[in-house]
Amino acid sequence: MKYKVGIIDDELHAIETLVYDLEENFENEIEIIFTSTNPVEGLKKLRSLAPDLLFLDMQMPGLSGIDILNLIDDLDTMVIVTTAHEGFAIQTVGTKAISYLLKPIEHEQLEELMVKVREKGKFDNENNEFVDKVVVPVYDGLEIISFDEIIYCKSDSNYTELVLTKNRKLIASKTLKHFSTHLPENKFIRIHKSYLTNTAYITKFLKKDGGEIVMTNKHVLPVSRKNKNEILKLIQKNT
Repeated sequence: MKYKVGIIDDELHAIETLVYDLEENFENEIEIIFTSTNPVEGLKKLRSLAPDLLFLDMQMPGLSGIDILNLIDDLDTMVIVTTAHEGFAIQTVGTKAISYLLKPIEHEQLEELMVKVREKGKFDNENNEFVDKVVVPVYDGLEIISFDEIIYCKSDSNYTELVLTKNRKLIASKTLKHFSTHLPENKFIRIHKSYLTNTAYITKFLKKDGGEIVMTNKHVLPVSRKNKNEILKLIQKNT
């Protein structure tokens, strides 16, 4: 199966060069399904076509690459930032971008990138051995975590703190919304705008304010008023 690729860059010659390099060197692995020099139109195509891989320029008029990154956290698309200035690439830390390429893009950069894409693709494939696990992007790479290791997830701006069994913690460069869409609904429940919990580790509901729940590690987490009834139904169902 080929990776479906999209490219958004306001410079036509940059798109043409990248298209040539990709098709010349990776024609058996990629299929370019759209390109756009208009970031607004590119965003519309990105949402409608949902490519596996997006090459995204940082400096564009009207809608920058960072703007687009902040609008597509709900998509599974792997994003590769392209920029002439390394400083702009640093701004993508904590976003869904998996890597960046400095312009002018050299063949060696593309080779290294495709190695990373292949590895991430292995982990994300729902039909492989990682089907009951989630890939967590951390500061030095990717960590594969079993669903059953996660006690709860806590939002920390554009990051998420994962509280795990065996007194472990991870800081992931993804938002809580990302984990809400990548963890199974039959195992995890959103109890609060800042918390996503593994239902297997809920031990008690405390009737105070909106409510609180106690986890197996003794941590007490807040429950928002709008989620209170859902939590009570869950607890009553399992009693």
